[in-house]
Amino acid sequence: MANTLGYYNPAFYANEALIYLKKGLGFANTVHMGFDEERRSFGRGDVINIKRPSSFTALAAPSSAADVSTESVQISLDQWYEVKFKLSDKELAYTGERMIQDHIEPAAYALADKIDTDGCALIKQVGNFAAASSTADQNDVTECRRVLMQAQTPMSDASRLSLMVTPTIEKQLLSQAAFSQFQGSGSVGQATNITGAIGGRFGFGRIFANQNVPSHTIVATAIGGTPAVNGAVAAGATSIAIDGAAASGQLQPGDILSIGGRNYAVGGSATLTASSGAFASVPVIPAIEANIADNAGVTVTQSTAVGENVAYHRDAFALAMARLPDYSNSGLFGTSALGAQVASVQDPVTGIAMRSRIYYLGNSSEVHVALDVLYGWKLLNSRLAMRLRDAS
Repeated sequence: MANTLGYYNPAFYANEALIYLKKGLGFANTVHMGFDEERRSFGRGDVINIKRPSSFTALAAPSSAADVSTESVQISLDQWYEVKFKLSDKELAYTGERMIQDHIEPAAYALADKIDTDGCALIKQVGNFAAASSTADQNDVTECRRVLMQAQTPMSDASRLSLMVTPTIEKQLLSQAAFSQFQGSGSVGQATNITGAIGGRFGFGRIFANQNVPSHTIVATAIGGTPAVNGAVAAGATSIAIDGAAASGQLQPGDILSIGGRNYAVGGSATLTASSGAFASVPVIPAIEANIADNAGVTVTQSTAVGENVAYHRDAFALAMARLPDYSNSGLFGTSALGAQVASVQDPVTGIAMRSRIYYLGNSSEVHVALDVLYGWKLLNSRLAMRLRDAS
């Protein structure tokens, strides 16, 4: 007799969905992941504290011992998404394998794609950049290494370094001998020629394509005049004033400001329009790193990029996921669990979490299944990443 899957198996749904969610996370699988090991469940809007990796400065010996106080970073769990579908009596009679293939797997991948897309949106908050060649090749990859190294990104552990590119850039790299031919990269290149996966090259533990790499579109009215800092700015400031620009000029999130040899991304979420030839307050990412004198020149990079490819250390970005409540407290909710079968599961290593809710609608004789996730993203250190901007 076939093993039928009824709707009283929420834990089965949740665990199977968790497997496919983990497989579907592209960018998210290469960044810092944090979760609260103690608290059992969270709700939307809660804040989770994760540990930021430590950093130290070498001092002339003998020196005083530095306190080891790993900084905690707060990430708001502000993203709650679900995939919900309904099953007929006929569909419920299918085997467990068929149910997974037809419903659970695509539902989990849809959630993974949403998580991944939200994470990729952070790329435009990275200030350091380089322009990609008209046809990408190994020089683009080594340029990424140069920019990261000059920004003092730890480069010794290739497993923590990744380069994520658009499918177009991947296609261009795959046509190069350095990536997919034996004479260019030995047996590794030969394997790439068979599998299509570039894998590790030039110190990056993983070079991979992702369709969620964002683009950047130039504003309607570019900055004119000779932009300059309006008023001295102290290190640590998160915004600057700019004057000397045309009154019709505009800035938008993701534009790049170069000041005093450092690059900053325009932050915020709205396009800024100059008034009387000036911008009163322009949010910048990261915070200003060294004092800036009044009237210091500002070079504005405003150009369309069909792909904001990114090279990064895993500690540049962080994803936090949390376990949603399963209403298993019978003292509060009774044994009926509010009329639904609920299971919430979490991977104990990565913190990736998934919840499954299954309930019956009597009026329509339908069983509804909902898979949902709660998560938040944060840019931890923009100097551990750089954009490879493809204008083609």
